Order: sequence, then structure tokens, then C-alpha cells
Amino acid sequence: MDILDNELQVGVGQRKKSFLGIFFACCNVYGRIYNHSGKQYEGKCPRCLRGLTIKVGSGGVNDRFFVAS
Repeated sequence: MDILDNELQVGVGQRKKSFLGIFFACCNVYGRIYNHSGKQYEGKCPRCLRGLTIKVGSGGVNDRFFVAS
């Protein structure tokens, strides 16, 4: 997965944040998980707080949206 493909441009002096869009099937809600470490995306379902980690590596996919079940 190429983490540089999805950097969000923000205001002057602020950091770019790369994220993945996740549909959390457990609670039927959408959320984003962020890559703070540069090695993996981490986040939680906004409703039930179930954790999710997606590792970044060579040979990954270019998709930016996923379903977590």
C-alpha cells in the first residue's frame, strides 16, 4: 500500500494526515483510521470502540476504503 497516495492537504502550518475510510459493519457506521506511525493505520469504531489495525507494506493494495466486519 502506498501511504503517499492519500495525504490530505490542510491549512498552512498543519500536518498532512493520511487515512483510510472504513465502514464498520459491527455498528453500521463509517469512520476514518489514521497512520500516525508510518507503519500501520490504527483506529476504532466510533460507536462500539472496537479496535482496528491495518499494516502498511509492499505488495499491498491501492484501495482507500474498506469494510471491517
